[in-house]
Amino acid sequence: MQQPPTLEPVFVSDPGPYLVTSSIEIKYLLSQLLEKGEIICLYPAGKREPFAISTLLAIDDQGLLFDGSNDSRTNDALTKENRIFLVGVVNKVKIQFELPNAQQVLFEGRTAIRSSGPVQTLRMQRRDFYRLDIPMSQRMDCTIPLANGGHTELSVTDISLGGLSLLGVSPDLPMVVGDTLHNCRIQLLDVGLIEIDMQICIVIDVTLKNGIKTQRVGCRFFDLSGKMQTQIQRFINKIERQRISRE
Repeated sequence: MQQPPTLEPVFVSDPGPYLVTSSIEIKYLLSQLLEKGEIICLYPAGKREPFAISTLLAIDDQGLLFDGSNDSRTNDALTKENRIFLVGVVNKVKIQFELPNAQQVLFEGRTAIRSSGPVQTLRMQRRDFYRLDIPMSQRMDCTIPLANGGHTELSVTDISLGGLSLLGVSPDLPMVVGDTLHNCRIQLLDVGLIEIDMQICIVIDVTLKNGIKTQRVGCRFFDLSGKMQTQIQRFINKIERQRISRE
């Protein structure tokens, strides 16, 4: 079983693959923290300590309102630079916001911290943790070259930064655990084309609802470039935004 993400901040040299700038998605993430009363941690921006365990109390025209710490020195440290760092978890995925204009206020007789809303967030979708199911309405295929110069196509059923799952059987390409599939091409809808090498990790015989027998093949990527990681993350973010807008 996967351990839940911790509420410690993660500082990355290249935030591109994790960056979310869509205002719709940012509002969704904040609303989930508020509605579910999720526990969060507040840090001084760019630092790991001190920190305050908190909750999001309100979202209004003035910005965001959080529970303050019982320790006045911690509140002073959090608001000293007028910027705070929020770390939380939504749908089992760690999220991180940097929030400007942080200041201490009184709320219902106790210390609270108010800030402006974020313009972007990091969603830490680790490859061993988050995997996006591809909607049936947005079919996506993986084109795999064959030794005879031809190619075969199998449906992609889910994808992450670490790998993907394929569905289908090709008589010209037996799937063997441990084998490597070279120069596979996937068109990530309008996000772009990626060409990757991947290793077969698992092969499962399945029977579809219509009675057709086929295979589900789990693969892991080899040496994804930074550009391809960014493309995959953008694709995941795009599908997630579409899902959120329909809810």
